[in-house]
Amino acid sequence: MIVSDPLSQSKDVVLLEEIETAAVQKLYKRYIDHDMSADFSSLEKIGFYHCLESDLRFFSPIVTGNDIFYEKLQSLQDYYMDDKEEFDFAKTHIKESDFVLEIGSGKGSFAKKISCSKYLGLEFNQKAIKQATDCGIEVICETIEDHAIKYPHRYDVVCSFQVLEHISDIRSFIESSIKCLKPGGILIYSVPNHESFLSMLVNNALNMPPHHLSVWSQKSLEYVGKSFNLELLHLHVDKLADIHKRAYLTSVIVESIERSLGDNSYKSKLINHSVKYKIISKIADKAAAFLESGLSNTNSLPCGHSVTAAYKNSMPLSS
Repeated sequence: MIVSDPLSQSKDVVLLEEIETAAVQKLYKRYIDHDMSADFSSLEKIGFYHCLESDLRFFSPIVTGNDIFYEKLQSLQDYYMDDKEEFDFAKTHIKESDFVLEIGSGKGSFAKKISCSKYLGLEFNQKAIKQATDCGIEVICETIEDHAIKYPHRYDVVCSFQVLEHISDIRSFIESSIKCLKPGGILIYSVPNHESFLSMLVNNALNMPPHHLSVWSQKSLEYVGKSFNLELLHLHVDKLADIHKRAYLTSVIVESIERSLGDNSYKSKLINHSVKYKIISKIADKAAAFLESGLSNTNSLPCGHSVTAAYKNSMPLSS
């Protein structure tokens, strides 16, 4: 089977690792107590690839989560966060006269933070739509592809936070986002940052299928600008948030312990169910809980969970 990058469509890709779907299912069973066998069907292994052209990392074959899977996730505390640094960055690109479209708007947390002339959210989760609607926020259930066909060149700003990594057809999603923009409009994407502590985490189920289908870097977001004729205005890298300090410290301590033991095999593993790793991670987690209060100097914090790109639409109206 020939594998190509879903962003660049290039076949210049490298297989980084193969993960067994049984091991992934075990992680999700522990995390959300959900049987994933129907999601993975008869698939035994999934490849994790790196595209040398776009710098995107992605999983193949593609496995997407069903409605029950996402309902389980969305019942978790902090799955929809009301306040994020990426929201504050995005606000700086929105004027009071703008018409804003948000793709994957959730319960409307971003809409509550901005001042604009008009706002519309697109969302699939019915519970989230009801929560937003109850607050007077207009959110509808529709794909960006269908919306772009009906409302081309309509919006001053199109934004999407923590959505791209869930998308199977990335190019269609981006093309439709751009189609909704007026000429000179602003496109904003925020994604988990592979150049953060996330790349160090082992057994991080949420960064694997069927939740995340791709893994993004700053170079990947820069590639989006070049590939889709967008002017990259700004890349914003979050500082480490309080909610992620323990995970960051745990990953650093695990790395230090592994190095002291002369074992660097963790660097190439997304999943590690060994007894040795369980012991090391428990020790690291307890140490991190003790040390996390020391990460208080905001100027010296490492980069955090997300990176956000703001682009200007350079395509003429005729396109």
